[in-house]
Amino acid sequence: MLSPSMIVASLRTAGIEMVDFDWSAVTLPASAAWMLFACSHEDGREDAVFVFDDPALVESANAAWWTLAKTGGLLTGVSEFLVSVGPVDAEIPARPHWARVRLMKDWNVIGAGTDHGVLGGPPGRPGFVMMSLDERVIVGATTGDGFISVVRVSDPAGAAPIRRAMGPGERPGHVPDV
Repeated sequence: MLSPSMIVASLRTAGIEMVDFDWSAVTLPASAAWMLFACSHEDGREDAVFVFDDPALVESANAAWWTLAKTGGLLTGVSEFLVSVGPVDAEIPARPHWARVRLMKDWNVIGAGTDHGVLGGPPGRPGFVMMSLDERVIVGATTGDGFISVVRVSDPAGAAPIRRAMGPGERPGHVPDV
């Protein structure tokens, strides 16, 4: 388990600055957002896939992340968003939570950013989920067998795997049916 200072240092390596370590002003739990990777194209999933032997793997995946993040609305005017970070206590079951962060001028989320484990690892093998402050888009990256995938889902509240992960009656941004 990483300490808060280790998480902050790891994110800084990616070019991400910590704004607030525990951002709870959201309706979509980080644990449910990880279901992004179970979403289908019918759920609004968009993705870019890159094979490990691509000589420009990190550069291409970083470019795809930037495109999906920028065009999808992940970044606010001051380039702030949420990133899922792991638990830092002995909570059982261990659950990730959202940290509010800001993208710095020089960033590398797929390469150096995955070097210390918060965004995946080893370098070039990502595993992370990020969400816009308004909860309207989730962007993440995952490592598969011989490939990495950079994924975006707009309107995560409408994605079936995310809704199921939240449980009955808990739909982000919506009042439960009575």
